[in-house]
Amino acid sequence: MLPAVAWPCGAMVFPQHEERPGGMSDQELLVAFAADQTVLVASAGYEGIDPATFAFLLPIAAEPTEVRDADPALFIALDEESAPRVSIFLEEDEPPSLGCGAKSGDFSNGGRGDGGEVMVQQRGTTDSYEWVVLGGETGTAVATWLSDEGYVLPADYAAALDPYVSDGWFFFAAKVLPGTTAGTLAPIELHLPPSAPEAFRVPFGIAAHSLAPGQPLGITTYLWSDGAVLPDDQASASIAHEEVVALSDSESNYDELQQAILDIEGGAWIIDFARLSSADEIRSAYAQGEEEGRVDPSKSDVGFVDDFFTRIGMRQGFLTRLRTELPAESLHDLSLRRDASTAVDNEYLVTFSEEEEGGSCSLGRRRGLPAGLVLALPVLVWLRPRRRHHA
Repeated sequence: MLPAVAWPCGAMVFPQHEERPGGMSDQELLVAFAADQTVLVASAGYEGIDPATFAFLLPIAAEPTEVRDADPALFIALDEESAPRVSIFLEEDEPPSLGCGAKSGDFSNGGRGDGGEVMVQQRGTTDSYEWVVLGGETGTAVATWLSDEGYVLPADYAAALDPYVSDGWFFFAAKVLPGTTAGTLAPIELHLPPSAPEAFRVPFGIAAHSLAPGQPLGITTYLWSDGAVLPDDQASASIAHEEVVALSDSESNYDELQQAILDIEGGAWIIDFARLSSADEIRSAYAQGEEEGRVDPSKSDVGFVDDFFTRIGMRQGFLTRLRTELPAESLHDLSLRRDASTAVDNEYLVTFSEEEEGGSCSLGRRRGLPAGLVLALPVLVWLRPRRRHHA
């Protein structure tokens, strides 16, 4: 089986799709709600498929004003800033002291497809992809046009596209340019017209058609706005700091608490992080990850992080990190809502102590520590989704 690789999200299409020799394994998405634009950056992991043989399809509610390659550094830095961390102290321990360029696309109308049922709105290339934005009168018309253009679509895709067609959405389709190295495929960055979080819908539903049989999809979603943004049509919950306890000097019950949320009927999202942050803090988190050996700087360009937040005109904001794992039958588009009362810190500090009679007990504790803190502790566990291979 081929290792998972980075790829923009939505739905994947590939030869022998109906036999499903593999499929999508996880998605990572950032939606930034800036004053004059909404920016969507998407990446995903796939297993068991040669990435040179497939393309991807992403429904979007409006035409993009800009399309470019992103850099993996953005998601690495966001992960370093907001991933949950459990630190276990022994009772005698003292508490820690605080202390890619892109090419321009053609944004003119490209003409109608066969039968006048498909309108090609835009065509363009980035350093990694050849892409097209199109609309259609029916899902069948869109699927037929894409198949004629070399996008290998299984029979069930036409029906999957119909709800988006009915809502007047467009479709962003892309395939890798010849000669692009699969292991360094970039996330895709789409600039869209400005939107309030309440009016934005994240198109996860179509991904149900791209999973390997019987396998769930892990999703990590970052939302950058002027306040906390949560799922509106699915359950969500954070893990209370006082509920996290040490089971030993190297283990906690965090996994059990996490699984209890994921097992909520119909699917649920874990709120890992929800607080004010900044481009400087996020870049500093990347640097800390590099210093501590979690980040390989040869696989990404940290300069992209500063460039991105400067380019969207929003270097400070409220970062919300949501995470879930859903089977195909529970995947659907995600509606959002604001929630001014939500604030979640990702640091879990717990104490483990040995009782005099040979038993053990554990005490949960929480401290208001900055996210960039370096903890010199016996145990520091980072609870993060699988990192896709970029080599």
